[in-house]
Amino acid sequence: MKNKKKHPVSPSMGGGGKSKCLTARGAAGVMLFLVLFLQASPVRAVLIDRVVAAVNTEVITWSELLQAVGFNEVVGGKTHGGGEIASQTLDGIINRKLLHQEARRLRFADVSPDEVAAEVVKLKASLGSERGYADLLARLEMTGPELSRMLEERLLVEHFVERKIGLIVRVSHSEALAYFEGHREAFPGKRFTEVQKEIEGALLAHKINTEVDGYLADLRSRAEIRVNPLEQ
Repeated sequence: MKNKKKHPVSPSMGGGGKSKCLTARGAAGVMLFLVLFLQASPVRAVLIDRVVAAVNTEVITWSELLQAVGFNEVVGGKTHGGGEIASQTLDGIINRKLLHQEARRLRFADVSPDEVAAEVVKLKASLGSERGYADLLARLEMTGPELSRMLEERLLVEHFVERKIGLIVRVSHSEALAYFEGHREAFPGKRFTEVQKEIEGALLAHKINTEVDGYLADLRSRAEIRVNPLEQ
């Protein structure tokens, strides 16, 4: 793949890096604002959405960002933190878009309709009822199919990371034992065999996150990522 403009960024999933401000010329034809016209008033236009970022040829709108923030608050238990949370969430969406685009390009992973349906069922169970699910849709101002598409994108990214990176990362017995010996205070009264699986799981997750950070840094260096100021 040919290199495009490089923008120095932090490889962290939540890191920001320096992204160029989106302009009409720099976005290569991507509209900065999405405008819909109210049929009731043929001479009046109402701005209901705007583009906050572009990842290659894919745009991220203000409403999409607000939906992600709201979803994370309800499902992930993250409290609202104003501009900082919005900025962190936007950076996470950018990372997810990059991984999603790469998954589609490589055709390395896929998500079936049954998997999406199962994810919806799991979400409803976590919310406690159909009413809770309906309240979530109302809060996010989304339809059921729109939320399903969001879940599908997230699932595809998870599958891609698992198969692209997770399958090649390993934690050896000696690594786990060395961690146990160096952190005995964290496992009082426990033998290594009792906590081996726990240690291996934690070390594996750390290794995968490190690999994903590096992979994202490479994707970002080859991508066109442009961001508008969130405050208008």
